[in-house]
Amino acid sequence: MRNRVSYVAQRHYDVRRGRCDWETVSHALQEPLLACLSSFDAIHSHIHPRRISGDTEWSLDDIAALKQFTESHFRTQMTSDDWVLAGRYMNITHSDCIAKMWTLNTFQMTPQLYSQISEFRQAGLLWPTICSKATACSPDILRFAYSTTSKDKVQKLRRPKAQFRISKHQHWTEDEDKHLTDLLSQFDNGRDIDWNYISKTIGHSKNACRYRRILLMRSQKSREVSQSSSPDMSSRSDSPLVYAASKRLRA
Repeated sequence: MRNRVSYVAQRHYDVRRGRCDWETVSHALQEPLLACLSSFDAIHSHIHPRRISGDTEWSLDDIAALKQFTESHFRTQMTSDDWVLAGRYMNITHSDCIAKMWTLNTFQMTPQLYSQISEFRQAGLLWPTICSKATACSPDILRFAYSTTSKDKVQKLRRPKAQFRISKHQHWTEDEDKHLTDLLSQFDNGRDIDWNYISKTIGHSKNACRYRRILLMRSQKSREVSQSSSPDMSSRSDSPLVYAASKRLRA
């Protein structure tokens, strides 16, 4: 049984996802899924578990697969042996699976947080920036919770009224504006701008950085026009000195 499971699992190993298609393995062997995982020998099949550090983000597909597996097969409290099977199913060490599921189960999506994330997304912010502004949760957990939350359910819940509508040019600090200006100064005459580099450096999307550059250029142009349209008072015909001199002449 162990050799059969290991051989079939190696045949159905998905290189792109980094794990086996265990549902197909179970169907091919006509054996229960948990029995196949229990009989699996990683050394014999030459399938090595993926090493994911605590700071590494999981894909949404991996989080959804782990959540579905644990909810489908272990509705009650899971034992250490159960987590070992979950690790084999995900091809990730079971300690990493425990840490990820604990973070997912302790995170709570509220209507206020969902509304705030939606506004941040419309403003063009990237997920790491949203996490730093909205919550201390990791970006992958926040993305998964946001993508799996029903919009209809959120709309039925009571939410506080927004004080103002967030537009694309909001949520930029003075330091971010200065940093963007310094980065843009590295490119001559605004040509061949590496928006990917600027976006990753600042933490805003490429479109948000482009739009912010346009707003800063408009603001600078408006200041220059206002300064040029207000000459010195001594050169104006309606200045106090000219008015007093003309009054004396008329007298």
